[in-house]
Amino acid sequence: MKKVLVVSLTAVWAALLFAVGMWSVGAVAFSFGFPVAAVVFYAVFLLTCWCIGFKRRLAWFLCAVPVVLAVAGFAAITPGLVFRDAVWQSSWGRLPHVRFEGENKVRIANIRNFNYRSETDFDVRYAEEVYPLDQVASIDVALSHWDGLDKVAHTMISFNFTDGRHLALSMETRLPEGESQDFLRGLYKRYEIIDVMAFETDLYKLRTDYRGEDLYLYRTNATPEQAAMLFAAVLHGARRLEKQPAFYNSITTNCTTSLAPALRLIDAAYKDDIRELLNGYSDELLFELGYLKHREGESFAELKQRRRVSQYLQDGDRSDKHYSETIRTNL
Repeated sequence: MKKVLVVSLTAVWAALLFAVGMWSVGAVAFSFGFPVAAVVFYAVFLLTCWCIGFKRRLAWFLCAVPVVLAVAGFAAITPGLVFRDAVWQSSWGRLPHVRFEGENKVRIANIRNFNYRSETDFDVRYAEEVYPLDQVASIDVALSHWDGLDKVAHTMISFNFTDGRHLALSMETRLPEGESQDFLRGLYKRYEIIDVMAFETDLYKLRTDYRGEDLYLYRTNATPEQAAMLFAAVLHGARRLEKQPAFYNSITTNCTTSLAPALRLIDAAYKDDIRELLNGYSDELLFELGYLKHREGESFAELKQRRRVSQYLQDGDRSDKHYSETIRTNL
């Protein structure tokens, strides 16, 4: 029995050391910026010590020391340290600025309202709006697929107000000048996360008219009270990010996983689901949870086909004045 226990603990320790060690190779490469030769040497050293450790346990200790140092160094990295002198790409140049005015109104500055001529050619414009907190009527969820990908999408939401206005929210990677988004780098504190608040003629039209993405827009079953509660949570989150920037993470803190706390506001019993990661299926998840409005007897496939907005934009009014109305045709 004792021998079995020792073998089991040894296997667990070896597996843990290997997993964390391989993760630390990425930290050395991406977070600490070591040259390629140094990263290769580090990886070979860890792997060699790990293999020898099955015969000589001292080798595992030699392997663990730099791994622990890498973990400690990674934990000490803060956004203020990484992005102290960052010059942000213009799409993410400003954080939304939220200021509450009394108990029932909020003033939001730096609402993105870019005027696009193409994906890369645009006028940088921002707006400032005042929204009554008790006039949030409903919430819509948008999924945008690119390059024909089904399993991956970008998730956004819109708050709809009784006066006909719409405020869109997108949790995005905030990139410094010269950086491009990469999945692996996104695991190692290379990017900030930014909550882009924008008009739909910016956030959605960029995707439908200039990037050629496949956008789906769904009305949720959130009540006005739930919508107002979620709007308040989003506003407080924006204030926190403005004061205390946070890192984007390709898996744990991205456009879709950031919505999970919102789902729990509506349904406290909500449990995490793998479709938060395979976010191209997050609309299916919301449908199964009963969060999406649909017609009686309508399947998810039928709802998805009906809510593909490109079919309404083909012959509809794409002008900024009527864009939000057009994409809600047959909602």
